[in-house]
Amino acid sequence: MKVLIIGAGEVGRLLARRLSEIGHSVTVVDKSEERIVRLSDEADVMGVVRDATDPLLYSEIDLSSFDVVVAATDRDEVNLFVAAVARLHRVHRVFVRVRNPETSRLLSMLGVENIIAERQIAANILFSYIQGHYSIVELLPALQGDFLVVSGVVRATSPVRGKSMSEVDSMMPRGARILLVYHDGEFRDPRDVPYLEEGMMPIIIARRDVLREVARLL
Repeated sequence: MKVLIIGAGEVGRLLARRLSEIGHSVTVVDKSEERIVRLSDEADVMGVVRDATDPLLYSEIDLSSFDVVVAATDRDEVNLFVAAVARLHRVHRVFVRVRNPETSRLLSMLGVENIIAERQIAANILFSYIQGHYSIVELLPALQGDFLVVSGVVRATSPVRGKSMSEVDSMMPRGARILLVYHDGEFRDPRDVPYLEEGMMPIIIARRDVLREVARLL
C-alpha cells in the first residue's frame, strides 16, 4: 500500500515507522529538515522537506497515486487543506487529525469520514473512567460502516472479571472485538493481558446492534 503522511511530528513519525516496518511504501512530508532526517534514519521511508500548503507539492509527488493520505500535523488549518486537496485528487482513504470541533464539522462537509478528534477521545476516556462503571461509553464515531469504538470499566461483578482473554473473546458477541486494554496509565495489547482485572478498561470495536450484549459483560 502506498501511504502519504503529512507531518513528521510524534504522531506522523510513529505511524510512518510502524507502516514501513510491515512493508508499506511510505512518503512523509514536513517543512522541518531536522524531522525528516531523523525519521529517515529510523525508518525506510521517503522524506520530503516541503511546506504542505504549497499546491505544487501534490502534483510533484503525484498525489492521486497514493492509496492513503494521513494529515497528521499539529495545525488544524493545514490538515484541513491537505484533506481538501486529497479529496480533489480522488484519494479514497483520507485520515485527518484534528483538535477543534469546528474543523471536524468542515471535514464532514467535505465528505471526509476518518476524523481523529484528539480532544474528544481524551475527554471520553476520562468520562468513561467516571461513568464507565455503569455503562459503556462511545469513544469515537464509526470509522466505517456501522461500527463504534467504545469502552467500559471492568467491575467487581462483571462477567468478564477474572477471565482469560481467550475466554473473554468467546464471550463477546459476533461483531465485537477487544482492540486494547487501558490499565495503570497505559494501553496494552490484549495478548499481553493474562486476564481482565477489576478497574481495567477494555477498548472495544463493536457493531451498534450488539452494544447491549457488550454492556452486559462489563
